[in-house]
Amino acid sequence: MKVNLVYDVKSFVLENGNVLDKLRIAAAGYEIPEETTRELIAIVRAIMNKDGGVPFDVKPGSPSSAKTTAEILKLLVQLGLDVGNLVDRMVRFLVSRQKNDGGFAETMNLNSYIEDKFGATEGREWYPVGKSITWLTGKALEALCLAKYENEERLRRARDFLLYNQYEDGHWPDYVGHAESDPLGTGNILPALRAVGVSEDNEVYVNGRAALFQHLKHSIESGFTFDMVDLAAVVPPKTDLEREIVVQGIELIVRTQRSDGGWCVVGSKKSNPDLSAQLALVVKRCAETV
Repeated sequence: MKVNLVYDVKSFVLENGNVLDKLRIAAAGYEIPEETTRELIAIVRAIMNKDGGVPFDVKPGSPSSAKTTAEILKLLVQLGLDVGNLVDRMVRFLVSRQKNDGGFAETMNLNSYIEDKFGATEGREWYPVGKSITWLTGKALEALCLAKYENEERLRRARDFLLYNQYEDGHWPDYVGHAESDPLGTGNILPALRAVGVSEDNEVYVNGRAALFQHLKHSIESGFTFDMVDLAAVVPPKTDLEREIVVQGIELIVRTQRSDGGWCVVGSKKSNPDLSAQLALVVKRCAETV
């Protein structure tokens, strides 16, 4: 499927985004000058903490975040860039954030930083600190697999943490014991299960994929562009109905792009570089499959 965005998302993200956003644009296949790519790697190296982790929200001086580290590690590996020892350092940090139950968690000292970005603890149950988070485990597991991490026992424990904590509706709770499932977490978990070698015929994978397709269908009908960040987790489509949902999702993304090249989050009138970079990547990845 040939998709032409009406407005220039690359320029918007390069002008307004952080290093993570810009790496996503590069991973989406947009042509980035070689000098800019070298600068991005230099920035990652400069802001990386001594423990090998990338600071939360890629802000220098902040504590290392498993989420941010996993996201950047995945992109560096996918881009195949010459980054020296950066990958090894990030891998070591991510492994240090695995808990005994196999899941991955953020450190307690990140709580105030997460509150500053996403709001107070109340209503922020989806991103707790100090306990294993399902969607974070998905991000970390996929990144480690892509980086060819070889400790099979650790990978297996992370895999089993995800396989055995799925809810009946096909989605996952944000953490073990949380009463509600979170469809937005499923988009981070399915790619991890694929990366670690879980068969697409596995019941957990099949149920999760079907549940996410159903969620995306409802989000498209409601015009929730933000939810389309998970569209790449269900491609390539296997049926005509699935293909129709993917196409409609791409069309929703294209239709809601703003004239400055970006997209805005719910409740905001200002384009958001993070969301914009993610949606630009989704459009490129999904359009190749339909």
